[in-house]
Amino acid sequence: MNSEHLLTIHHLTQYSYDQEVMLNPQKVLLSPSTRSYYKVLSYESMISPSPQGINYRMDMEGNLCQHIWFDQPTKIFEIDIKTELKILPINPFDFILDNGFEGSNEEGELNFNYSKKEIDFLAPYLKDPQSDLLFNKTKNIKAKATGTVSFLVDITAEIHDDCQHIIRHESGVWNPEKTLAEKKGSCRDLSWLLINMLRSIGLASRFVSGYAYNPELEENHELHAWVEVFCPGAGWIGLDPSLGLLTDAYHIPLAISYMPELTLPVSGSYGGQTKSHLKSYVAIKKR
Repeated sequence: MNSEHLLTIHHLTQYSYDQEVMLNPQKVLLSPSTRSYYKVLSYESMISPSPQGINYRMDMEGNLCQHIWFDQPTKIFEIDIKTELKILPINPFDFILDNGFEGSNEEGELNFNYSKKEIDFLAPYLKDPQSDLLFNKTKNIKAKATGTVSFLVDITAEIHDDCQHIIRHESGVWNPEKTLAEKKGSCRDLSWLLINMLRSIGLASRFVSGYAYNPELEENHELHAWVEVFCPGAGWIGLDPSLGLLTDAYHIPLAISYMPELTLPVSGSYGGQTKSHLKSYVAIKKR
C-alpha cells in the first residue's frame, strides 16, 4: 500500500432480554488501539439505555476500554459505534531484529533467545501448551526456515494452506489439536492454533481481536482475530493465519491479550434469570 486511505467503520452490538433486567457494570473493548499506521479521525459511541456513568480506562494489557454502569432496568442493551480512520502506508517487513535474538543450536537449527528481563515480562505470552503434536509440527517448519522472518512467513502460510478458514458462530475457541484434526476453523481458532505453535518453541505471542478490511475476508461484517509475536527489535509482529500473511495497515486492533477470552468486546453480567440474545453487525468501507 503506497497511499493514504480512509476507513469508515460502523459497529452495532445489541443484547436483548426476554424481560427487564438490571445491568451490572460492563467492560467494553471496542476502541482502536494506538498504532503508527493509522489515525483516528472520529470516534462516536452511543449507548442505550443512557448510562449512569462511563469511565474511560486502560486495562492491565494496555487496551483502551470503557467501564459503564446503569441505574435503570432495560430490555435492550445497545452499543452503536462509528469510527473514521486515516490509514497510512506500511511495510510489514520494515524492521531490524536485535543482535543475539536469532541464533542456532549445536545442530545448526534456528533458535530464538530472549533476555532474562524479556522472559520475565513476557511470561504470560510464553505459556507453553506442552503438546508434542504442536511442538513437532512447528519444529519441522522451523527446520526448513532460513531465518526468523522466513519462519514466521512459512508457519503462517502453512496454517492457511492446511486449515480451511470458516465462519463459526458458536462461542469459544477450539482446542488447537481439534483445529488441526478438523483441518478447518474460524479466525479465532486458527489464531489460537498459531499462538500455541509459536509458544511451543519459545516465541512469545498473543491473541488480537479487531477489524480487518480485506475483500477475501467475510469478517468485513464481523470482528476478526489474528496473532502478534514478539521479536526484539521489531516489537510485536502481526500474523494473520486466516489469510496466510503478515498483517497490513487494514488490521485495526481493539483488544489484545495472552488469552482469547480476555479480548471479548463486551463483558459483564445482569441481574435476573431471563435469557439474553446477541445481535452484532460490522460494516467497513474504504474510500
